[in-house]
Amino acid sequence: MGAQRNFGDWVVATRPWSFPAALVAMLMPLSYYFWAGSKAPWYVFILVIVMGIAFQAAGNLLGDYHDHVSGVDSQNNYNGVMSMKSGKFSPSEIQGLGWAMLVIGLVLGLTVALLYHDWYLLLFGLVGACLTAVYYWLKYHALGDLDILLLFGLLPAIGIGWMLCGKLDWRVLLLALPHGLQIVAILHANNTRDIVTDRAAGIRTLSMNIGGRTAQWLFAVETLLPYLLIAAYALLGWMPYWSLLTWLCLPISIRSCKQMLQAPVESDEAIAQLDQAQGKLVLLFGLLLSIGFFLGTWIA
Repeated sequence: MGAQRNFGDWVVATRPWSFPAALVAMLMPLSYYFWAGSKAPWYVFILVIVMGIAFQAAGNLLGDYHDHVSGVDSQNNYNGVMSMKSGKFSPSEIQGLGWAMLVIGLVLGLTVALLYHDWYLLLFGLVGACLTAVYYWLKYHALGDLDILLLFGLLPAIGIGWMLCGKLDWRVLLLALPHGLQIVAILHANNTRDIVTDRAAGIRTLSMNIGGRTAQWLFAVETLLPYLLIAAYALLGWMPYWSLLTWLCLPISIRSCKQMLQAPVESDEAIAQLDQAQGKLVLLFGLLLSIGFFLGTWIA
């Protein structure tokens, strides 16, 4: 194509504002197991986090490709869809980059498996790659929220637990819910905003199935319930009391909930940027939670 592109254009096409989801998804279980007494070399931390970001970028790009060819998200102004609509990238380029990022994620997963001499770890990576590759289809059939919860909440928690402990720690599934729900809220805000355009495109999302007002209340549950869960986990001794640092984010979450609940039903303008704002909140929430684990290790 004749359009002028640079490296920054390629980066923007991957929707880097969403990368905090992948960062938090990997950082939370790593920091939890650090607090629980399981350690890993620093370079493994880096490999695992970059692998998560690669899968995140792949999901974004492949999703944008299918959104473009299916006519979904026609009003979207910030992702790869607009890059294709403007002619800056061809659909095949976006799709190709998406598959390349997926392969990079798998190679990083293979590297971790080789470092630990454990092929079960590669299995976790393959499951993550499959969830990434079919995300767009699941999203179109009202299962995108479940896919995100699995991909950015439950699967990393189980996989990293296996990597560090050599066994399945089912309790970590409960511990993954707070940050997992916050991450799901990013997609849910997006889908609640796009109910009208998604309906016109002939796809189904959870927000459409439950209705605009119920979808707005579900967003409030997804963003506020994590604070109650963390308080309960701290009381049970499953997390250090330092994890309550996440409550510093509560005013931001309350403000987002007010914005969502006060928006007219099936109105896109009032919550146009709420998914991006939720992405920033996820980063702050996840960093504070991880800091809480590290402080719980160093300060009794």
